[in-house]
Amino acid sequence: MENPAFKTKLLFWLMLGIFSTFFAEVISGSTPFPFLPINGVWGILMVTPLYTTHILVFAYLVYRCGKPRFHTLYLAGALFGMYEAYATGVLWAGWGDPPPILLFEVGVIETLVLVAFWHPVFAFILPVILGETVLTRDAGSTIDVARLTTRKSLIMLAVAAGVFQSINMGSVEMALSVGGVNLTIVAALILFWRKRGLNRFSMQQLLPNKTQFRWILGVMISQYLFLGMLSAGKYPDMAGHIAVLALYILLTILFIKSLKISRRAPLPTILPHVFRWRSFLLIASVFVSTSVLLSTYIGALQPFASITVLLSYAVMGFGLFALTLRHLFQRS
Repeated sequence: MENPAFKTKLLFWLMLGIFSTFFAEVISGSTPFPFLPINGVWGILMVTPLYTTHILVFAYLVYRCGKPRFHTLYLAGALFGMYEAYATGVLWAGWGDPPPILLFEVGVIETLVLVAFWHPVFAFILPVILGETVLTRDAGSTIDVARLTTRKSLIMLAVAAGVFQSINMGSVEMALSVGGVNLTIVAALILFWRKRGLNRFSMQQLLPNKTQFRWILGVMISQYLFLGMLSAGKYPDMAGHIAVLALYILLTILFIKSLKISRRAPLPTILPHVFRWRSFLLIASVFVSTSVLLSTYIGALQPFASITVLLSYAVMGFGLFALTLRHLFQRS
């Protein structure tokens, strides 16, 4: 069996990290230009590398220790999202102001949005699905979300992403440039990869091996240490640390259980999705157009829109976590 060259794997790792950064940071507007030295180099030097190490570490665990079922992907993404505690301090400090609802010094809304919804869906599940279906010969990650990968569902997702991005764009020009520039980078990388036929490899071939995983994990830990020094001023008293560590332990126990369950059950045979540039360009256009059009009118409604969207994400996060628990304990 042909194995990919190390430089091919490196490019795949970079692309998977770029996909994760795009979905999590560009769509949210948190880092508008993470891949270019526009508005500084923080996106290149820290944001994109941080997402890259996280998605590689958790994708390795999902694919090497279990199978890519919804519950394994979701819980991996939730653990991914826990970096918002020690790396950024957001779970304790909130988004610029003290969290409106605190439980043991942890922001409830922030945790539901970031740990239970945003990072599982946008930082992990969506980029893994895109990476697997576009860059490999596999499609296992789509088994439990087949209905959400149809063209109609993807267009609806593009509209929702455009709505959310528009809330954080200062102008129409900003919305157009952020969407256009970043999507061009993503499209160029996909074109380069597929033109060279590199999608002939499997996900497991392209993900890190055990030795490479250890190196990447070491880099991720060093990122935590560095960012933790920058965010230490946001850290809480002992009760807040105990609450976050308890949440880490709970999610880890559930994640290990999900891997064991997925490992025992065979994956159904499914045909890989056929990638079509026409569909990609349509979905990209819908996303950018929605963001641009709504940026024109958001104006004074921005605070109300932000609160409404974040509360809806909190509700969806609670629902996804409950659905995951149902999957886990029904399957066992």
